[in-house]
Amino acid sequence: MNDEIPKITPRRNFLFNEKGALFLVAYLVIFVLLAAGAALVVVAFNDNFASDRQRRSAQAFYIAQAGMNKALNDMVTDYASTTSWSDGTVNGYAVGPDTANYYTVPYVSTTVNNGSYVISVKNIAGASDQAWVQSVGSVGDATYTVQAYAKMVNLSPWNNAIFAGAGASGQAINGNVDVHGSVHILGNGLQTTDMAMTMSGSAKIANNYTGLSATLSAKVPALGTTTFGGETVSTLNAVLRVKKGLVGLSGSAVIGETNVAGNAVKETMDAVYSTNGFSSGTSSVHSDNGYSNTYDMGDSVAFPSLSDPYGGYATYQAYLKANALVISDAATLAKMASITPTSNFSASSAKGSISFDGSGNMTISGIVYVDGGDVNMNIVGSQKIINYTGKGSLFATGNVGIDVNLYTTGNSSYPTNVLGVMTPQTIDFNAASIDVMGLFYGETKITVQKQTTIVGSLVTNYFDLGTNVPSIYYVPSVLNNLPNGLIGASTSWQLQVVAWQEP
Repeated sequence: MNDEIPKITPRRNFLFNEKGALFLVAYLVIFVLLAAGAALVVVAFNDNFASDRQRRSAQAFYIAQAGMNKALNDMVTDYASTTSWSDGTVNGYAVGPDTANYYTVPYVSTTVNNGSYVISVKNIAGASDQAWVQSVGSVGDATYTVQAYAKMVNLSPWNNAIFAGAGASGQAINGNVDVHGSVHILGNGLQTTDMAMTMSGSAKIANNYTGLSATLSAKVPALGTTTFGGETVSTLNAVLRVKKGLVGLSGSAVIGETNVAGNAVKETMDAVYSTNGFSSGTSSVHSDNGYSNTYDMGDSVAFPSLSDPYGGYATYQAYLKANALVISDAATLAKMASITPTSNFSASSAKGSISFDGSGNMTISGIVYVDGGDVNMNIVGSQKIINYTGKGSLFATGNVGIDVNLYTTGNSSYPTNVLGVMTPQTIDFNAASIDVMGLFYGETKITVQKQTTIVGSLVTNYFDLGTNVPSIYYVPSVLNNLPNGLIGASTSWQLQVVAWQEP
């Protein structure tokens, strides 16, 4: 039998099959490319989503900023008419006040660039001129929140215990003085290395009425209060501002005092702003914001000069003369140059009046302009007190000297009764141990050489406060009681953002 032997084809190992390997590699490459493509799509999608989210978040931030700007503008407008952010309205919207929670201002329209904002306000206990303002901007699912601590600042020179314009002999204030209230020094004419203020001995700037005599305390309103360190404390809201020039402290002189818990008064200054800083004594500065902050008012504050044009007149002095009782006759000028508690005379017109009754009582109203002479008030024998009633401004073309106790009449009488004294020359307080109540503007210079206590404000270019520790006590409510004609009395305000945060 001739059987045919079948032909055997050699079996190839699949692992070495080149056609199969190429096929597998092709599949692997396609898979990798598909996976990479999918990954790129996911990454691109996520990037686009993140980018879109970031864009919406940025847009929400700008909308929150726009809302904040509107709210702050409305609050400035509101304060200009009401001088309060805690009276239950914000520019016509009936809301608040609330010192514990934010309350929403119900604006009619809050839409901006396809988004919107919500404005809320939280009041500050005991401070109608301060508030937290919150703006929340929203675009789709993105939101952004900004918060600002806002404060209104009165730019009047009479918002200070001492307001100084220029500097004399390289400094604006020199001496051993006890100031209770704000001090504002422009330092006009000073170099950055000049001393704007030199305080020595036991001099201090304080934020309270500590040391004020019982007699004077009875004549002025109690201080407002604030919450500090968890306590309710009385405060003058005192701030030191120095635009140009250095501040120097020596001896035991201090700006503000170390906080003492439990005594119901605020010792520390609310703030210190000094562009050129301190030449010495920084360890003696006790302020809520430290001592290294620069001047915060820019060029918005200027020293009020009697030579400035005003109200259509060539100078402020010309305005005063045209709107005052003018005393120019020799006999009355002589009496004004030597006023005592026993003086007995009067002068009046439709524009102003002044009178003395011979028993130590003076009455004043409107504007009184002493043209061509000095004004001096002095003791006579054992009589050392002149009590005055009324609200008025007394201007003298010559110098002014006050060396007698000058009080408002009766308790709780200042500053509803208040005397404003002005001169382009010098005001001197040079009697020992006297009390004087009023507002004093001496454009050239004010000198206080003895232990005089002044309840009121001093405004001048140059101060000489001597070495015998005179005391000056500011009364905040005087801003609402400034006498007619007082230079710098026009009210103007500036909003300051004290703090800014993005919670």
